Amino acid sequence: MQARNAPASRALVLSGVLAVGTAGAWVLHRFDPDSASSLFPPCLFHLATGLYCPGCGITRALHAFVHGDIARAWSMNPLLLFALPALALVLWQWGTQRTLLPAAINRRLHDGVWWIVVLLAFGVLRNLPWPAFAWMAPG
Repeated sequence: MQARNAPASRALVLSGVLAVGTAGAWVLHRFDPDSASSLFPPCLFHLATGLYCPGCGITRALHAFVHGDIARAWSMNPLLLFALPALALVLWQWGTQRTLLPAAINRRLHDGVWWIVVLLAFGVLRNLPWPAFAWMAPG
């Protein structure tokens, strides 16, 4: 019985993701996170520590992205511009049960430990004071 309901439940989940993503894109297009009266909260980690977390700049990067400003999105959070296509690919593969990439790359995209390592490394590197890493800080 579960095998027959799997495609329907996948379609329902993907429809939900698409609806939430569309609503989020509309909100980000309509409201500027840099404005004084922004409805978006600041990063609590940055407020508490003065350091940038791996997610710092994502809201401003997505705002720039939905406005077509890829350079500004990159300057806010470069990891996001790699993660968005990867996330879209993972969702597409999950929904269609088709694989587009070689097995080794596909395994990495679906490996949560790999993503945690990437996020932690990005979070550390973007806070280093040397010019070689300064481009990773939101700016």
